[in-house]
Amino acid sequence: MRLRVHVAVMGAAGSAILACSSIGRVVPSPELELLPATKYVVRAFQKYPLVAVSEMHGNPESQALFISLVGDPEFQAIVSDIVVEFGNGRYQDVVDRYLAGDDVRADELSRVWRDTTQISGIFNLPMYEEMLRAVRNVNESLPPGRKLRVWLGDPPIDWETVTSPADEDMNDWRDAFFARIVEDRIRKQGRRALLFLGGGHIARGVIFPNSVIHLLDARRPGDTLVLSVLDIGGVTPAVAARLREWPPGVAASVRGTWLGELDVKEVGFRFSRGTVEEDVDAVALLSRTPLAHASPPAIDASSQYGAELERRRRLAVATGPFRAGLIRFGSDQATFLPEAERPLDAVLSELRTDADLKLLVKAFADAHERQPDALSERRAQVVVERLVARGIDARRLIPLACGSVRPLMFGETEQERGRNRRAELVRLTPSAGCEPPW
Repeated sequence: MRLRVHVAVMGAAGSAILACSSIGRVVPSPELELLPATKYVVRAFQKYPLVAVSEMHGNPESQALFISLVGDPEFQAIVSDIVVEFGNGRYQDVVDRYLAGDDVRADELSRVWRDTTQISGIFNLPMYEEMLRAVRNVNESLPPGRKLRVWLGDPPIDWETVTSPADEDMNDWRDAFFARIVEDRIRKQGRRALLFLGGGHIARGVIFPNSVIHLLDARRPGDTLVLSVLDIGGVTPAVAARLREWPPGVAASVRGTWLGELDVKEVGFRFSRGTVEEDVDAVALLSRTPLAHASPPAIDASSQYGAELERRRRLAVATGPFRAGLIRFGSDQATFLPEAERPLDAVLSELRTDADLKLLVKAFADAHERQPDALSERRAQVVVERLVARGIDARRLIPLACGSVRPLMFGETEQERGRNRRAELVRLTPSAGCEPPW
């Protein structure tokens, strides 16, 4: 049976919904069984309690796939929850009321996506509000006890309390918070969930440790199927030629296939290493042409929100010396590298400007270094001594040895290992520490 895929435009917002005129399958190349993407995800839930789908930020095909899934009766019958990246967990009650059909003011609802840790403004695109509206519309027709719940996976940041570059803005803990939601709200309750977030958070071969999938796999191995969307504009010409044999809107498992055996760079997964099947379980092709990505919408700089967004962006730059791992050390040494001088001076300047500021000085080692715990302790003390020598009261600086926990990179190259040999400083609070506060 041939598979015919078409796109229908529905709703006032003109959301594109992927639909299939049959449930057949087509196998244009050996070893790959192609199914409509929605059907593939639904079938995956028969085996896995969690299915993680990569969301291409600002891409209409990603939006269409999401809306197709929530509108599918089989999906509604088997899945209870959805966890998304594009909402601030601080406003979970707001989105709960909205999806339950309550009247929620537009300015109150917009805080869900406006006030995330992400300062690019990408989540201000209309597609994200439209995706929540699609769930609300579906819930109107579902009986009590079967309505879909959307969990907001971005940390519950309160931007009113983030005023200094030394303040913790929760960016470092994004994956940990998302994983905590999945564990506490989904798996401990014996529920199934669609996880909808950027591909870098769910790729097993991604070069960044402590990503969502790493945390989920470590806690519950085998629970999660990972499906990443392919962008034909990012693959090699040889791969693109084979993918163009596929109809758009399909998905396929990659294990044991020619596609799974490829290096991830051949399919455009630039932040991962290894083969495709080591990185993901399945792929989806939503278009046979390069995917388009809308830019963050323009915000009136003179508006209250525009001014606030610009403040957050300036603050993000200023946090670099404190939280971006710019204060680095030589291998197996507690000696600063030359490039650490400028960020140390920036920290010193902030301490002199804000006389009430007390800092937790967190120092880290790379796992490949000798005695990482003791080494990180010496590094933390060296940072304190450097600032005290320049006039800062030692009582304002609390050293903390973090050993090799929370590496920035996996450390397979010298450059990556160098990024892990660092110090980070954050305002001293009851929740500040080496590990996430959750």
